[in-house]
Amino acid sequence: MAVSLLIGPKNALPHYAHGQHNYAQLIDAQTGVVVARGAGVVHSVTVGVVGTLLKLYDVATGGTTDATTQIATVSLAALTSQPTILNVMFTQGLTAIVTGANAEVTIAFDGATGLVNTRTFGVIGAAG
Repeated sequence: MAVSLLIGPKNALPHYAHGQHNYAQLIDAQTGVVVARGAGVVHSVTVGVVGTLLKLYDVATGGTTDATTQIATVSLAALTSQPTILNVMFTQGLTAIVTGANAEVTIAFDGATGLVNTRTFGVIGAAG
């Protein structure tokens, strides 16, 4: 499976009052994927295909992902029919690292200015 990152919704702004969110769908193991720039909130994570781990960091583009910037770790060891609710804030930007071949995870987030109404963004570096 090819590494990919899809940001959405496409061609529309989410209607937050109706429970809609921006989302990032990450497929396959990826390292240093910039999901959002600026401040926002990670609402939830849904596992579509099992992997190993998803680590989320509050870090600006090109920043250091380490224990001081990590905001969440989510196990991807089991499928989730319902999203895992996190409601965790980030201030600089949201970076995700997925481990485990063939993993597929969807991150729902709000308020990431600069990525509203976007399409597909490149991957900084791919694991593998």
